[in-house]
Amino acid sequence: MNIVLFNKEELDRPLAKDDARALHVLNVIGCRQGDSFDVGLIDGPRGKARIEAATHRGLELDFHFSETVPRLYPVTMIIGLPRPPSARRILKDLTTQGADTLHFVATDKGEKSYLKSRLWTEGEYERLLQEGAEQAFCTRLPEVVIHESLTTCIEQLGDATDRLALDNYEAAMPLGTFQASQERCVLAIGSERGWSAAERNLLRKNSFELVNLGDRVLKTETACIAGLTLILHKMSIF
Repeated sequence: MNIVLFNKEELDRPLAKDDARALHVLNVIGCRQGDSFDVGLIDGPRGKARIEAATHRGLELDFHFSETVPRLYPVTMIIGLPRPPSARRILKDLTTQGADTLHFVATDKGEKSYLKSRLWTEGEYERLLQEGAEQAFCTRLPEVVIHESLTTCIEQLGDATDRLALDNYEAAMPLGTFQASQERCVLAIGSERGWSAAERNLLRKNSFELVNLGDRVLKTETACIAGLTLILHKMSIF
């Protein structure tokens, strides 16, 4: 946690002492009354918070926000719905890396029961996004969309995008040779068992180019991190 994030509604009340953020500020950062630490408004500016008092009600904080809102990167990730433990890691890691949109898709070869996980049904994923942003010293959270099919996901994509899909079986081009031609890129990554033949055809029909990360079979979370890193480099973001 390199920055402590707050919603606007939390700014006018003490931060409870048993809140994970208060415990981090007191026990990890080691702040005491009069000390300041880095804070941010979710999807807003960064700044500093000063501990005015520590009472039975919690930490009374004085906030000062001065910096501009950080940006996310124009990369849309389409991810075949993985097992909930894998999805938790992906949510945090891709938020830390800065992708601005994450689509999770129930694929033909994936397990559709994962859609019923409390990760999605109870909004648990929102906490993971916040943790990923706090790691990155960023206030911005990506948009997360859940789809019951790849078709409904593709229908929501904009037109002016480079479109790539990782595939171990029929891809002829390494992702490392990709040359960005648009301001936004979409990268689709299948579930652990990959894409079905019908999904490959659907991707090709919708202008996706099949690419690979070599001939080794990677876990979904590994492919997500490696794929996004390469794309950000190819887009000259770093």
